[in-house]
Amino acid sequence: MFPVLTGADVERVRRFGEPHHVKDGAFVIQAGQKSRGLFLLVKGHITVTQRDGLGRSVPYHEYCPGEFLAEAGTLYGGSSLVDAQSVGDVEGILVVPDQLRALIIAEADLGERIMRALILRRVSLIQAGASGATLIGAAGSASVLRLQNFLQRNGQPHHVVTGDEDPVAAQLLVQYGAAAAEAVAVTPDGTVLVDPSETQLATALGMIDDHVCDGIFDVLVVGAGPAGLSTAVYAASEGLHVAVLDCRSFGGQAGASARIENYLGFPTGISGQALAGRAYIQAQKFGAKMIIPAEAVRLDCSLAESEGVFAVHLADGRRLRSRSLVCASGARFRRPGLGRIEGFEGHGVWYWASGVEAKMCA
Repeated sequence: MFPVLTGADVERVRRFGEPHHVKDGAFVIQAGQKSRGLFLLVKGHITVTQRDGLGRSVPYHEYCPGEFLAEAGTLYGGSSLVDAQSVGDVEGILVVPDQLRALIIAEADLGERIMRALILRRVSLIQAGASGATLIGAAGSASVLRLQNFLQRNGQPHHVVTGDEDPVAAQLLVQYGAAAAEAVAVTPDGTVLVDPSETQLATALGMIDDHVCDGIFDVLVVGAGPAGLSTAVYAASEGLHVAVLDCRSFGGQAGASARIENYLGFPTGISGQALAGRAYIQAQKFGAKMIIPAEAVRLDCSLAESEGVFAVHLADGRRLRSRSLVCASGARFRRPGLGRIEGFEGHGVWYWASGVEAKMCA
């Protein structure tokens, strides 16, 4: 998970980056800030800690010369999940996201080692649950489960606390006037949201990049399930400018499957979340832009003949333009025709259920 690059490897990386100096005690990056890219340490040391929304820090790793600071989100310039602070004056090489993707593709063997480390680090951050958003609410709260499910399916580290077990959490619930059924979300930069929508939480966590909607794409894929993600991989790997949007998370229904046994190339089976996560990272490796969550509400074909582009309007008012459009929107659940069932949704009745909901039924 923390490979040490050789001198020859460092020189290969140097061709894609720029020298970068950090003074003693300065932060290379802080949780919640947009990642500037992979930082390869040449001289000095960097201590990295995980920090949650309640300000609690847990040591993660101390980087030495030859090691690089990055994780899966670095591929697309996502928000940092850790605090990284220099110990003594530090010299390194900064490889911005565009150049990092170019490095991974051009230097195949080195790129494989880097990609493996990026994926393993994201997995370890998720498992530790000591960084990212803190969700506060009553045990079994439908609002907490909704947000927890959203973060889990989007591969975002988080953890859940109740007011009964944490006095700081209890104080926040009172301070912000949250009702018993409402969840409070606290991001690493201290932003507090009371019963936010998934889009509001994603915005606060830096998951949504408004600038990604600029320009014209070659391929716009609506739906980030297996079909949409595979389309993105194939198109982006051919050098096309690709964007993928989904109203909730990547992986679709397959992402909620506990085990997939009949997918080609995995004789021992694989979980839906793991399969979707690999495809998600693979598409980004080739430069595909992920716009999640984002709901497509209208297709405008008026510019198709004059300018050769389609326009897709999103629920939040943004507009995406593309020369071609792939609709991979998947299925919609049938709801049983039972009276008053809506009142039990999220309270014992779930659709597209995952392990989070399964624990509530055990």
